[in-house]
Amino acid sequence: MKKYLLLIIAFSLEAQPKLDIRLTHKGFKTDPENFQVVCKEAAMTIAKFYPQRRFAPILITKADNAFPVHLDQPGPKGETQIMLSIADGWMWNQIVYQFAHEFTHVLINARQPSAGPNHWINEAFCEAASYHALKQLGKDWEQNPPYPNWKSYAKQHSSYADLYLKPSNARPDGLEFKTWFRQYEKALRMGQRFPKRDLYKYVSYQFYQIIKEDPQQIAAIAYLNFGLKNPGISTHQYLSRWKYILPVKHKVFADKISVTLGLPLHP
Repeated sequence: MKKYLLLIIAFSLEAQPKLDIRLTHKGFKTDPENFQVVCKEAAMTIAKFYPQRRFAPILITKADNAFPVHLDQPGPKGETQIMLSIADGWMWNQIVYQFAHEFTHVLINARQPSAGPNHWINEAFCEAASYHALKQLGKDWEQNPPYPNWKSYAKQHSSYADLYLKPSNARPDGLEFKTWFRQYEKALRMGQRFPKRDLYKYVSYQFYQIIKEDPQQIAAIAYLNFGLKNPGISTHQYLSRWKYILPVKHKVFADKISVTLGLPLHP
């Protein structure tokens, strides 16, 4: 019995995701230790739904092109590379927003095939995950911030998310969302590697409304491109394939996402 209990404890400890986040000093005006703590807090709001996944060390560098990005090529020591576009390195909410988005790309895109014209779905989920991270840290830091004097930042996380969760985003151009999507689906798919954020932000808003009902469904998004052989398939085919390979507990989530787009899937 004692040996059995020890195995349970060992498994429980092993099941916690481990993150090694490293920051290059070049270009950032910040406290490196605090910066890394914020990034880890942001990532853990998402990584906790992947307890068995092993993450390569993440190397953070300053973006030289004015927008954050998850780089395809590994760092000098094989690290996952994420570039952040942070003005001075002290805006914790901006760091959470950008890092959570790019960390979700690691979950979806690292060592997986490209989604091609369906990449906008990846982007929309990454954006929705960043809203989740901000809202979650808004709650967590109110009760248990990394440092006691950081408690006051909790409200700032939540209010930063609200900048992207404006009620008007529910009806882009004043249209019912499904009607809007039928008009803009082609434009979204034309984005390929870099779809237009001015368009997919409306999709992200809708995805987040579903995620916030059951955040554990974040565990489903890493399956989006798993084993994808033909990225040129239609939006409906892409989502149908995703539902097919999902564990049973996540299939209803895929249905909700698809119905939101006006593309109901077969049972």
